[in-house]
Parts: sequence; C-alpha cells; structure tokens
Amino acid sequence: MFVGGPLMVNDGRGPIRVLIVDDDPRVRAALRTFLVAHQGFEVVGEAGCAESAVRLALETAPGVAIVDVLLPTEREGLSLLRVFAEQHGIPVVAMSLDNACADGAIAAGAQVFLAKDGCSELLVSALLAVHDR
Repeated sequence: MFVGGPLMVNDGRGPIRVLIVDDDPRVRAALRTFLVAHQGFEVVGEAGCAESAVRLALETAPGVAIVDVLLPTEREGLSLLRVFAEQHGIPVVAMSLDNACADGAIAAGAQVFLAKDGCSELLVSALLAVHDR
C-alpha cells in the first residue's frame, strides 16, 4: 500500500540523507542494506526509539526519515512523526505492517505511508517523492 502524492525525481544535488527509525534492528539493517545498494542515498543514522531518533536528527540533519509507525507503540510512532513534521521539518516516509496505521500516519505528518510487506519496490520512489517536495 502506497499513500502519498505524485512522484518526482532527485535534482542531483548529491545523495539523499536518510535517517532510519525502527525498533527492530533486523529491519533497520535490511533498510540500510537496501539503501546502500541504491545510488543516491546515504544512511546518516539509525534509531530504535523516538528519543534517539530526535537526537540523531538534530546531529545529522537528514533530508528524509523512514519511521516505523509502531515504535514500539503507535502513540510513540505518531508522536515522532509530529515532532519531525512540525518542529524539525523533516519529510517522513512512514511504514508499518499494520495498514490501518496509514491514515493516522498521514494525519500526524508523514508524507507517504508504505506497508512493510512488499515496500521495497516502492521505497526508492517514495523517498525521492518526499525529499523533492
């Protein structure tokens, strides 16, 4: 499931700096490996909780963040989306295994929601879309 606006392309000003936020270290590792294999992305940090994510965002100034909505609770994930959108202006691709989280994620400030199962085909397009907005 992909919820978001029209897709655009990267303008070529260098790699897109990505912050990965997921409480599962295996998911973070898989996302990092996936992004490193695609030219045009630089993973600038990984966090397993909202507190670490905010600290890393301030230290690394990512161009976009990938955030698990259920971090480890939906409340924590949605709160982080609001902080990134409202206080830091960081565009977010929200993800979850639970598609029912999509509307809440978009309402909380995510530009795009992707279902974790099968998101790899859409992740690059989603990151380019939110980064170029």
